[in-house]
Amino acid sequence: MIEFVDVYKVYKGGVVALQGASFTVPSGTLACLLGPNGAGKTTTMKLIMGFLRPSSGTVKVWGLEPWIYEKEVRSRIGFLPERPIYPSNVRVYTFLKHLANLRRVPVSDVHRVSKLVGIEHLLDREIKTLSRGYVQRVGIAQALLGDPELLLLDEPTANLDPRARREILELVKVLHRDLGVTIIISSHIIPELQEVARYAIFIDRGKVLDHGSLEELARKYVANAIYVIESSRPRDLAIELLKKDYVRGIYVHDDRVEVHVDMDRVNDLEEYIKELAGRGMVKSYSFRTAYLGEIYEKIVGSSHG
Repeated sequence: MIEFVDVYKVYKGGVVALQGASFTVPSGTLACLLGPNGAGKTTTMKLIMGFLRPSSGTVKVWGLEPWIYEKEVRSRIGFLPERPIYPSNVRVYTFLKHLANLRRVPVSDVHRVSKLVGIEHLLDREIKTLSRGYVQRVGIAQALLGDPELLLLDEPTANLDPRARREILELVKVLHRDLGVTIIISSHIIPELQEVARYAIFIDRGKVLDHGSLEELARKYVANAIYVIESSRPRDLAIELLKKDYVRGIYVHDDRVEVHVDMDRVNDLEEYIKELAGRGMVKSYSFRTAYLGEIYEKIVGSSHG
């Protein structure tokens, strides 16, 4: 759905923001664009929106060049900028209604998006009276107006307290699940994206160092894998799993077992899990994306080494 091929972006004065960036983001993905401040994340988002044109290379969104087909592309994208500025003395409803009119979206959509992000009880409040967390929810609500197919969130948890950051990320996860919308989150804060994203683009100093699903990247860069297995008999399950020489660790919880296994033996583990499921010991299992920080250090850290 999104494709960058050998993209360069050079600003006036010779500042190079992107250097031969190439990556793809499939439709329906919840992806994170990760890199230090100044890595080129915001430039990448502006290119996707068609706010900028690449100096060279190809950018396509739904097969279209966004700076040429501006209306067609932007009408299908919701965007939350890194530092949004809202009229502080205006009521939330008035603000969202105004944006709905500008985008030629039915005013009824204001109530839909307000409910989605949990601010329907705040529509009569002035924006200046809201906490930072709720102001960010207003920003996500305006991005959702018109039911976009792609949601771009540039540093959505910046300047929020830890609780508000967790709430915003949980909201993003719910929106992705319930709406099926493709979401790209840019951030330089790695741990908080751990349980949200399933796809990552690593960027540093304008270069895309690698990209792909976290499962693919974990297999490439990490020695051990982690699986979370739900079971009605977690202790019995743990005993069975410990019989395998490729299992490196077991952690038993109330209704699940966390299994650490050699990365090159994940296929063996999955086959064994399926066998145990046939014996009624496994309800479900998932490859846990607990490697984001480690992958980041391997990819981005090595580029500085």
